[in-house]
Amino acid sequence: MIKIRISDFAKKHKVTQDTIRHYLDMGLLVTKKVGAHYRFTESDSKEIEKIMELKQLDFSLQQIQEILCFRRLVGEQTEEYRKYCISVLENKREQIEKEQQRFKEIDHELNNRIIKFKAAKAEGKENLGLPMASMDILCCPDCKGILNIYNGTIEKNMIIDANVRCVCDYTAIIENGIYIEESAVREKTMNGKAMPSKKEYLDAASHKFINFYYDGMAMLIENIEKYSKGPKYILEIENCVGNFLMQYINYLPNDARYILVDNDINRIAKLKNNLELEFNHNNFIFFCCDIDRLPIVNSSLDLIIDHWMTKNYGLLNKKFLPKVYSPLLKKEGILVGIYPYFDIKSKDYYSLPIETREYYNRDKLLEKLDDLDYIRTEVETIGPIIENNPYNLDIKDKELYCTIYAGQKKEK
Repeated sequence: MIKIRISDFAKKHKVTQDTIRHYLDMGLLVTKKVGAHYRFTESDSKEIEKIMELKQLDFSLQQIQEILCFRRLVGEQTEEYRKYCISVLENKREQIEKEQQRFKEIDHELNNRIIKFKAAKAEGKENLGLPMASMDILCCPDCKGILNIYNGTIEKNMIIDANVRCVCDYTAIIENGIYIEESAVREKTMNGKAMPSKKEYLDAASHKFINFYYDGMAMLIENIEKYSKGPKYILEIENCVGNFLMQYINYLPNDARYILVDNDINRIAKLKNNLELEFNHNNFIFFCCDIDRLPIVNSSLDLIIDHWMTKNYGLLNKKFLPKVYSPLLKKEGILVGIYPYFDIKSKDYYSLPIETREYYNRDKLLEKLDDLDYIRTEVETIGPIIENNPYNLDIKDKELYCTIYAGQKKEK
């Protein structure tokens, strides 16, 4: 009788040696040792072929173990084994039929959902424009004077296209419902390259980081619900315009006007198109301009949402972003924000260039917000988390925390 080593046996049957050892541990193979080593015979080959055959029929290893044990108990050429096999195979067939039915039902549901999504796309959309009722909060970003809006088209009390001019010679346009300061239009980039799509980002980011990011948004929404009562005007400051809105929109009061801003006209237009297709809320204001040149009257906003933006803006412009947008907030208005930071005693913090450390310093942030006359109503921390996706280079492989902040602007 020819006996072969485990390496040759595994190679012969195109499986790994670990697989053979696992089968031996489970008792699927009952090979004898010769000395300290297993030696496999032609009988073992027939056993493993039987195992493979049963696996092809979708039997689990536990089920295969039971079948082999029964055969070893009663013998293969017996009436008991024949009846046992018939019963086992009929049970497996019944199980497969149930699975087939389940897959049919899943297929039917998937098809229904595909039809529903396609139908939603085909139903058309309501074109969103700048609400006429919001003219009272607009002003010239240069001289704070009244804007003259002319040569416009209006649909359902929304301005779709128009020219904008101030007596100080400031000009802008409203095109396809988006207020555009043409000199501020530019493509958004990340690390000098085109912004990744949501799918590209998802593929690169860890699930833990996505959940960390999502938890922060959920806590921000809780603070909005807790401290901001019926806001009429809401400004979102966000690097990926509309990202926070997509989580918040189900909480958005029907009569609230939600303001979105970005320099990238294509990103804002894409978001606007999505809102037109997927949601019934039609009180949005779209600005394509710089954050520090928003054509909004001071003290006209009820709520400002700063979603991860203060750090990004500070690194790029060397300015404290809340100081830029705070004049727009009413007295007793609410600021909610998520602010990433590093532990100031950590090597991650000290590895930063000195000139950028203040944008990752929690204590400095809170002091500056205090200086802007905000009363702290909620300050919480989430983290740490370590992320290594290739897009968020400044936090890559560092222990990151986030401050979840809510503050009320003081009454002076």
